[in-house]
Amino acid sequence: MSVVSGAAADADALWEALDGLPLIAIPTTSGTGAETNGFGVIEDTAACRKVYLGHPSVKPRIALLDPELTLGLPARITAATGIDALVHGIESLASRGANPVSVAYATQAVAMVGRWLPVAHRDGSDLEARAQLMLGAHLAGEALTISGLGLVHGIGHALTAHTGTPHGIALASVLEEVLEFSAPNAREAYEQTARALRLAPPADGDWARAAIDAVREISGELGIKQPLRELGVRPDLLPPIASGALADAVTRNAPRQPTEQDIHGILESAF
Repeated sequence: MSVVSGAAADADALWEALDGLPLIAIPTTSGTGAETNGFGVIEDTAACRKVYLGHPSVKPRIALLDPELTLGLPARITAATGIDALVHGIESLASRGANPVSVAYATQAVAMVGRWLPVAHRDGSDLEARAQLMLGAHLAGEALTISGLGLVHGIGHALTAHTGTPHGIALASVLEEVLEFSAPNAREAYEQTARALRLAPPADGDWARAAIDAVREISGELGIKQPLRELGVRPDLLPPIASGALADAVTRNAPRQPTEQDIHGILESAF
């Protein structure tokens, strides 16, 4: 292997030559799940897109989950990072890449985040709520590392790239609309979501509707959902955002595969 040649193939081979330096990850929010894998997302501001970057060799060897580090987190950031964790769980359940292991992680994550996120948001000094939320967010990260995510994240990435909207707020802006769109192909996953949230059996048997309504209620309690027009989205940005969301790698995991026109319709509904 020639290290000085600069060839892309040589650079790729360097990743395989040695393990990365050992990392110990200490999260200070309860949401991203970054401590569970060796990958992250960076923003290409010139191209208005988010780019995935990472390698298994830099996966943290140890993750230290200390909820005391989140006690000073403002309510709005608690909500934004927490809704990210909830979406990680739900999208992992519905992902085309789901398997029994990811489903186990995701089910427990949805149960814990769904229960404790509103509590931690109401009272940021509640250490039990912070601890349970942090563990739930970690389990959601373990789930997504196996299953991959879906269209909520695909659109969220594109929204952030075009407007600078914080990630969790971008997700919340389209979460319910994407759940509605995906429901015909995700009924089993949404029933798992509803049961994890400890919902009573719906009288009409429509577990998907019950799950979507419960997520809407959680989002409403957090006060995190905003119309796209309030997030700096202009009508002329809808086509490039839709195009970017369709091209995002996570969108291929969505239970119902969208067209660009489908995504444009979702954006219009959330506008």
